[in-house]
Amino acid sequence: MLTPASPPHVCAMLVAASYKRRQSFQMTSRLARSLTTHPTAKVVAATGTVSSIDSADIIHLGKVITLKDRLMIYSQLSKARLSALVVMTTGAGFLMAGGPISWSTFAAATLGTSLAAASANTFNQCWEVDLDAKMQRTHRRPLPSGRISQPHALAFGAATATASTVILATGCSPLVASLGLFNIGLYSLVYTPMKMKSELNTWVGSIVGAIPPVMGWAAATGTLLAPEAVLHAYLMYCWQMPHFFALSWRSRKDYGRGGYKMVACNDPTGSRSAALALRYSYYMGAIPIIASITDTTSYMFAVEGSIVNAYAIYLAHKFYANPNNATAQKVFMASLWYLPVVMGCMVLHSQNWMDKDEIEQNKDVRVWREAFLGEVENFGNFQSNQVSENFDKNTMSAWFVSKVRAVRRCMREFCIHENLWGVKNGQHHADKTNVLCPVHVGNQAKETMAVTTPTKKDLTAYPFMINHFILTGGTRFHLNNRELQYLRLFRHRNHTDNNIRKKLEVVGNKLSRT
Repeated sequence: MLTPASPPHVCAMLVAASYKRRQSFQMTSRLARSLTTHPTAKVVAATGTVSSIDSADIIHLGKVITLKDRLMIYSQLSKARLSALVVMTTGAGFLMAGGPISWSTFAAATLGTSLAAASANTFNQCWEVDLDAKMQRTHRRPLPSGRISQPHALAFGAATATASTVILATGCSPLVASLGLFNIGLYSLVYTPMKMKSELNTWVGSIVGAIPPVMGWAAATGTLLAPEAVLHAYLMYCWQMPHFFALSWRSRKDYGRGGYKMVACNDPTGSRSAALALRYSYYMGAIPIIASITDTTSYMFAVEGSIVNAYAIYLAHKFYANPNNATAQKVFMASLWYLPVVMGCMVLHSQNWMDKDEIEQNKDVRVWREAFLGEVENFGNFQSNQVSENFDKNTMSAWFVSKVRAVRRCMREFCIHENLWGVKNGQHHADKTNVLCPVHVGNQAKETMAVTTPTKKDLTAYPFMINHFILTGGTRFHLNNRELQYLRLFRHRNHTDNNIRKKLEVVGNKLSRT
């Protein structure tokens, strides 16, 4: 319940006290009675002093509470900036699935996730109200400052949790709603009490941050586990480590006053915090390479992502070599722009955004797989684009998808050698055979790895397709790198059997006409 307005003389005294850290005044019995009704006023009755009163703490004093004031309090309970970060990661997970886009599902996923984050943050502040009052960076929050009662805050947390579950269940799927509820429970019932008991709370809290992009992917695709979802979750888990270790070490004294069990509180030199920040910065450096090798993204993401990661590792090295507030601040500030940049590049380079030309190039391979292997795969997002006609009626979806694909086409041509040699040689498109082209180098490396790690099981799965590829000379079908592996292995084996060759020619010619 919000506190009503105080008498004018009390309000004037509190405003005056807000300008100084501690200001003594003459304590009268009338004034003492007035102040006892206002938890905002931090009064030491024995000495007659007011301490640590901020202008934000007295927003409700001397005036009627307005809707704007209430919304500001709810925003602070929800930790609006942190919730906005959660929405961004959820949206990235959703958009990683490519087009076409169901905007109603996207809206439900982002709104539901933001409400879940608001609920978890509110419950967190309810449990930690006494500890927050001891810390300089948190004593102005709504609960420690007395601008809202604990029952009121708990009711707000329960309402946002309920609304989140309903929106995610109806607008997305029960799977997404279950993930949202699980995250609220993990954050408020496990992570929050663990902060007062063990340093491991940071690693548990990072799991909470890794779930929202998985929720976005699940909302878009209906599935839980996929390379895209795993890589986004891994990125979020690792990113939180240098981000938080830099922040917590910079505020280590404040956390110590609050009684929290943080690595930084037991690390006066900063060596442990800096070492952990550096370690997870290196872990993040592997993400662009893994995403490219697994065909989750194009190879240009390996180039762009590695450049960004190199700078992040450089700052973490400086923090490790010389732990101080300045180097910790640089790591923290870099982490704020690092995440949207890397996630944005990852989404734009996702192979799920392939346009019709790219899909057409891989169409015949999909026919082979379905006809002879009985496989039903989402190869090159072929299935999603087959149903895109239904979504193309949505003008906004069609416009957004077209813009993303236009950006992808520009980025696909943006190779390192393109700027260095392309203009000089009069080229208008990147030369994908150039030895300095990341796409060319990546494909060659992947083919080499595929040839050197064959398996007997895989060799027996694709003989028919590879035999026909040999007979046609590779002019009809566009095989991916995995299929080229079997081509090389099979070239010196069964292709001398004339009966098999003739049979493959007949069936292959029929397939080619379909």
